Amino acid sequence: MKVNTLGLRSFSSSSIVKGKPGYSIVHPVHHTVKIDKKVLSPRFPELKYPKNDPRSPHFKPVNVAPDRLKEHYLNILKSDLMYMTYKHDEADKIEGAKKREWDGTSAYHLNRNLRRPSGFVKEQPDSHRVTNKNVPELKSIHINCFVPLAVTNPHHAISSMLQVQQITGEKPQPIYTKSDVGRWQIRRSRRAGAKIELKGKPMNDFLLTLTELVLPRIPEFQGLRNKSGDTYGNLHFGLTHKQVRLFPEISSNPDLWPRTYGLHITFNTTAERDTQARMLLSGLGLPFFGGERHS
Repeated sequence: MKVNTLGLRSFSSSSIVKGKPGYSIVHPVHHTVKIDKKVLSPRFPELKYPKNDPRSPHFKPVNVAPDRLKEHYLNILKSDLMYMTYKHDEADKIEGAKKREWDGTSAYHLNRNLRRPSGFVKEQPDSHRVTNKNVPELKSIHINCFVPLAVTNPHHAISSMLQVQQITGEKPQPIYTKSDVGRWQIRRSRRAGAKIELKGKPMNDFLLTLTELVLPRIPEFQGLRNKSGDTYGNLHFGLTHKQVRLFPEISSNPDLWPRTYGLHITFNTTAERDTQARMLLSGLGLPFFGGERHS
């Protein structure tokens, strides 16, 4: 008897594959062979030029102006810092202040945590002797522009970003509030200013403008305080909104900047002590005053 299987579900693999086109499981060769199409076609000879050739469409111009501050550091200042900071009899590694153990005079000392270092709140990192491989160098400059008015008026946050971008020539990043404070009308995740980190030639250009054009025009500016460091080789100071107007990018177009905002500037160096950082920045053109703090 012949059974009609048209209405039944077929579990046979042969019946499923039957009537359908087959396919190859071998990958084609042209997927693995890299072909340079610019060599095949003679219509675009410009594509055959290397990327560093100005005739190539992929050519990207770079800044060819000399970096005066970098040349001054490499040719003059680096050797002077090596001469002033090198100590022949100093140990290669000087251990910083660490946490101390209790003397054990009381029974309660058994389960207590270690005491904090003598003269410090937390442990201090180890310092090394200055050699020709670790001469102090300016690593980066951090610029922070916090605007309290931007919490209630977001237009001030945009103006602060434009001001930092105009002065540095680089695109800054926005600053956001991190907490809610009702009495100050501060809400979380609101723009409150701008910040940027400068490295390389933009950092040196900003420092030259600061030391040669801005700071000499401030009558009340005596210099950076000797106590402005954080004992780790980083120094900082600030500029008021009136002093920011002395930047040539702002003073050349005063009508475009009816309101300016103060800046907080931090110099991040590779020095392990503030005394070495002050030597470095003093050689780069920044004056210092006030009582000496040894660190």
